[in-house]
Amino acid sequence: MPSKYMQLAKEIIKNYGTKGQFGCVSGAGNVRAVHAEEGNLRVEFEVEKDQSNHFNTLHGGCTSTLIDIFTTGALLLTKPARPGVSVDLHVTYLTAAKIGETLVLDSTVIKQGKTLAFTKAELYRKSDNVMIATGVHTKAFPTVKKAN
Repeated sequence: MPSKYMQLAKEIIKNYGTKGQFGCVSGAGNVRAVHAEEGNLRVEFEVEKDQSNHFNTLHGGCTSTLIDIFTTGALLLTKPARPGVSVDLHVTYLTAAKIGETLVLDSTVIKQGKTLAFTKAELYRKSDNVMIATGVHTKAFPTVKKAN
């Protein structure tokens, strides 16, 4: 029986795969959850043509979007499950990933407080564990003021 975190992870991935949303354009629709626990989400996917640049490698913007999506997914696997809003996203690109290669994206919540959360991600090639990119993502939880 899948853990409650794995069930939540599959639902998060399903929602990001919705046509007409930017996450779907970035290829989140072909992602599979392979590990989920509180504050950690690991997914894998094959690089597809619509995720590539003119060199037939994973597009940097797609990489950033996937890191954004799945570090947020890791936050949704915590209590309270809050997605927050991005304050800072820093991605370091280390090498290219070719169309057809299977990649693993491991996202972790480093620290979460009342107003901020800090997350990190590692994107690597599954076949040889070569790191493709790393990311750190800061999210804020602003107070929502009700209109009069």
